[in-house]
Amino acid sequence: MTDNTLALRSGRVIRASMIATLFLALVWANSDAQKHYNFFYGKVLDQQRKTGISNVNFSFTGSKLGSISDKKGEFSFFIDTIPVTMIVSHVGYITKKVILDTTSYSLTLYLEPEIRELKGVEIKASAHEAFFKDDQFSVKDYEIDSGKIYLLIYRYYLSKAEIICKNEKGDTLAVSESLPFMIRTLLRDCIGYLHVLSHDSVFQLFREDSLIRLIHAESVEKFEKVLLNCIASTEQTLYFKKHTELGMGVEYYGIDRKSKERQYLSTVRDEKKAKMLRRNPDDFSLMLSGIPDDRDLFVNWNWVHKILYRPVKSALYRIGSFICIFNIPERQIEFYDLKGAYSYKLALRIDEKIDGRWSDEITVDDVSGKAYTTIIRNGIFILYEIDLNTGNLKKRLTFFHPYPEKIRIYNGYVYYLYDVPGIADNKMLYRQKI
Repeated sequence: MTDNTLALRSGRVIRASMIATLFLALVWANSDAQKHYNFFYGKVLDQQRKTGISNVNFSFTGSKLGSISDKKGEFSFFIDTIPVTMIVSHVGYITKKVILDTTSYSLTLYLEPEIRELKGVEIKASAHEAFFKDDQFSVKDYEIDSGKIYLLIYRYYLSKAEIICKNEKGDTLAVSESLPFMIRTLLRDCIGYLHVLSHDSVFQLFREDSLIRLIHAESVEKFEKVLLNCIASTEQTLYFKKHTELGMGVEYYGIDRKSKERQYLSTVRDEKKAKMLRRNPDDFSLMLSGIPDDRDLFVNWNWVHKILYRPVKSALYRIGSFICIFNIPERQIEFYDLKGAYSYKLALRIDEKIDGRWSDEITVDDVSGKAYTTIIRNGIFILYEIDLNTGNLKKRLTFFHPYPEKIRIYNGYVYYLYDVPGIADNKMLYRQKI
């Protein structure tokens, strides 16, 4: 074989190798171009001092990627897979677990200084006590306001009803006169005023020394139009909820007290129920119709409205320097600052703790700012504290009575109504120390 032939073959091999390399480079480039990188940025602050924290570590579940904050607490990074859980950690601070998705690419994170606590101890049943128990009266309803417990009590089927106010020790501070009409419920509005609602009127409660009076009468229709859907407030904003999509969604928005401008926050939607409703036109027709007169049609109507497509559950609370939306269908908590600007969200890790049925109810202690939920097992309610940094649940107590009603938490106590069996009209108010 001549030198010219060898040179020719060698040139062909080199050209083939170059073509193969170029082809692979094009494939890799194309593959990389198809990846969609998401750019997140923001700032991480000390929750108490509101100052930037440097050298905060950011890591991601299922990934080796990571990042840190700069001297001002600012950070930015690219990530190609969302949704993903981001773990935010720093020595001396409580670790936070945040969900990254398309809600917002700008984040403002707050880390809470770590305080070492003793391991939580479950309070046993013996810690319960009757806060109000009377053989002649039954509790129709109650509300807690600034350390005062207001109770609507009655006897003889509300023909002799009155309102009493007690302090946290159980001492009676004030009493109303016998009410001349039937009251449906007590209600504390988003601004902090207490009201009593009858079937057609609403009165504001006013406590003057040892006497409780009813003032500022309004129609129920006007009250429901103005304040019923107002659920939280700040000095600048009132926050409202509005049911949408035949109850399959809840829209949250704020209204500026001075300018009256409306600011959208978020929508909670039960996608599974909404899809099921779209696939069943007969159910959709029943959802749009009024209450039918025919008995058989009413049975179907009632089943569709109250069993199949119950209104979606969610809750909005002001907790410290945040407005928190508890998205029950998605099992998430969204955090906004007091001006309504999005901050971050985290997973509500209910599925990791369920040993029974989740009640879907959220309760917040106005004093401590802690959030709680309950899980039901064979009629017994178990109270869990929600860790607002990680979404994890911590078991706190088991209720002494089965099927407690209207659970409220205030200053480290859980209050609830319980209908004592065996005696008609014998509902009492109990509480347990958390």
